[in-house]
Amino acid sequence: MQWIDEVLPLDMKFGRRRVQSAILLYLLLCIAMNLAVWTWFALHRNTPGHLFPLGDRAQRFGDLLLFSGKHQVWKDPHLPNFGGLNGTLFPRNYPPFGVVIYRFLLQACAPFAVPVLVATVLGAVAVACALLWRRVRRLDSYRWYMSIAIFATGLFGWGTEQVVMRGNIEGLVWIGVCLGAALYAHRSYRGAAVAFAIASCIKPYPVLWLVLMARHRRYRELAIGIITTAGVTLASLLVIDRNPLRAYRYTTGKSTFFQDYVVAFRPFDEMKGDHSLFQSMKTIARVVRHHGFNFPSIEFTVQSNNPLAWTLYKVYLPLAALIALLVLWRVWSRPVLNQVFALSCVTMVLPFVTGDYTLILLLVPWASLSSSCSKTLPRARPQCPWERYSGSCFPAPGSWRPNRC
Repeated sequence: MQWIDEVLPLDMKFGRRRVQSAILLYLLLCIAMNLAVWTWFALHRNTPGHLFPLGDRAQRFGDLLLFSGKHQVWKDPHLPNFGGLNGTLFPRNYPPFGVVIYRFLLQACAPFAVPVLVATVLGAVAVACALLWRRVRRLDSYRWYMSIAIFATGLFGWGTEQVVMRGNIEGLVWIGVCLGAALYAHRSYRGAAVAFAIASCIKPYPVLWLVLMARHRRYRELAIGIITTAGVTLASLLVIDRNPLRAYRYTTGKSTFFQDYVVAFRPFDEMKGDHSLFQSMKTIARVVRHHGFNFPSIEFTVQSNNPLAWTLYKVYLPLAALIALLVLWRVWSRPVLNQVFALSCVTMVLPFVTGDYTLILLLVPWASLSSSCSKTLPRARPQCPWERYSGSCFPAPGSWRPNRC
């Protein structure tokens, strides 16, 4: 390493140390903040009004267990039960494949729906972290604490904790998006199209990632993604019912999601965990309407089919479309890393409802950034100007260039 330090330029060594220091500082802050939060909760857990750091404990795994008609382990007795899938709000706002996933977890996997979902999500995150660690550890700048930072971010990040806490199938969407982004970065466009298509069959917003196929004029792969989406949707309808039309009516009929969530004002306490742009517009409208933050009791109840929410909805639709098109246009010719960051942000901000569990998608651009560092950080041995052509530090035969390596 002494010889390496002698031949590396000062700015390259300085850049390496800055990256190492930044990762170490990030890890220390992450550990310190988690210790502070959980220590404070442990000391004040019996204090009235002191909430569990990850949310209301009575609602844990609620996004899954609210719709179970069968006994499930780890279900809080205070959690309400909507009596199964039929006749409930959820999962009628999901595509048919999402309904099939709910039915598989709550019926075929009963009473272990939560352990199966949690093991699947955390197992996928652990595998992704292990693959990233194997790539990063090849760096000359690698230090032991980088592996801790990788696994701590993946397994204990806020988005992952919220997916586990809520029992939300957003973790399954993340698996498809993460796999698709990795395949896209390695120019395996056909596999990426299939992964993005399957993810969009669970929740619709990952369909934006299919636009990446047109980036390199991969129209055949784009067509494969569209066909995969149609095929998975049709197969899901056939699983639900032998008559696809009857299955479609089952998965979409009598849904009050639009009235109760989109053109509505949800209780203000509930909306604190929603980071969508549409919700921000609703919050600003509430502040303007009441001339401050002194909200009346009505703002802590559900206001379905609200006229003001309808007006904001009509304004937001073209605004969201314009933002999405502008982002795609700006990153169309940018590197893959820029595209992954942009699409991750768009898919977390522009949907009508985006709870904190959607923050798990941030692991995709974070992993892409960490992986790209393996290509941009200084090498152990500086590269000769002609090495990229000859594949060696020795001059090509007949070359007049001296050997300076």
